[in-house]
This record gives sequence, C-alpha cells and structure tokens, in this order.
Amino acid sequence: MPSRALELFPDQAPKVSSPRLTDAERALVAGSRQAIVGTGISEKYFDRHFTLVKVVNQPGDRRVVWKLSVNGYETTVSDVLGFYTNDGRRIDTHSVSSTLHHTSDIEKTISRSAANDIMRKCIGTFAHPAIELLATGNEARLVFTAEAARKTARRSEKEEREREERERAAQKKGKQGSDVIESEEDIRPPIITGTVDLQSGKCTKGQLVTTP
Repeated sequence: MPSRALELFPDQAPKVSSPRLTDAERALVAGSRQAIVGTGISEKYFDRHFTLVKVVNQPGDRRVVWKLSVNGYETTVSDVLGFYTNDGRRIDTHSVSSTLHHTSDIEKTISRSAANDIMRKCIGTFAHPAIELLATGNEARLVFTAEAARKTARRSEKEEREREERERAAQKKGKQGSDVIESEEDIRPPIITGTVDLQSGKCTKGQLVTTP
C-alpha cells in the first residue's frame, strides 16, 4: 500500500473539536483545511466529517492531523507541511495535495459486515485490518485493508534431517576446497493483502514480498 502521508491512528485518538491554538497553529489549520478542500470535497462536507486531532508546529516538523468519520468508519489524514520561497515570500506546501490527488464527498459506503465478508472471500481469514483514505489512480477512496492470516508451523522431522544432511555435505565439500559454499537462507512466502473499496465493494488482491 505507497509512501503515505496518510496515517491510521487508533479510534481512541483524542477528539479535539475546539482546541486552544496559537495564531501560527490556527494559520496552519486553515491552510490545511483549504488544501484538502482544494482536492475536490466540498467545504460543507469537510466541516461535517473532519475533526482536528493535532497540530505540530516545530522546526523541521509541521503537521496537521485530521480525523475523518463517515458512516461509522474512522481514519486519520496527516498533512505534512513544507514551503518554498517566491519573491521573498514563504509559501506553504501541503502533502495532501499530492497524496490524495482528487477527492469527492463520500456519502454511500458498504456496511462493516459486508466489508468483512468481501475481505474473507478475497483473501480468506485476515489480520491487521485498517481503514484508510487512499489514492488509487488519481482519486482518493475510502478503503479497508488487511493481510491474509498466515499459519506458522514447525518443519517436520524429515525436513529438518534433510536440511542437516545438506549442511553437512556442504561443509564437507567446502573443506575439500572444491567449491565456494553459499549459506542457505529461508525464503519467506509473500504476504497476501486485500484492499476493499468501501464505496464500490470491489476487492483488490495483492502481495508484499519480505526478506529475512
């Protein structure tokens, strides 16, 4: 799932509806709101569904974190601010402009139970579920992501014996100086992932390759 300026926070993240902000923080919040609205959603929708979670205004770390709530689903959108100068003026840039691309007012979504059923049909028993506002193509969609649960088991005694025999043979061959021995490494199976579009109900299956 991409470099993300979108972060999923726990549902118990504090709701900050009327925080006490400095003038500088208030300016960051206003700019971030405008940047998100600029991607396509309406101001009315934003004010109804987005809640301010946190503002960070430190050198090298300027962020505005919002919580998006719609039809019982919650996720957070983190807007990381940078800047550039033009004719001596400092102009802020917002990560959401590129990470969200294009947005629209999200009204209808499938139910949580339907989303779970679709995910199970897509990848089987799943783990690490998350809700995200994720850009797919040039449009941000509300999605449900998860990983297929993997069953771990010990190698059988036969597999262990065969492995030990290969290692002894390799060591013996190495001592004879005939070949360079490369150490064996376990190849981990890919992690199967599922992404359910909560607006259309479509599931996309993928995989992540991990290294030891």
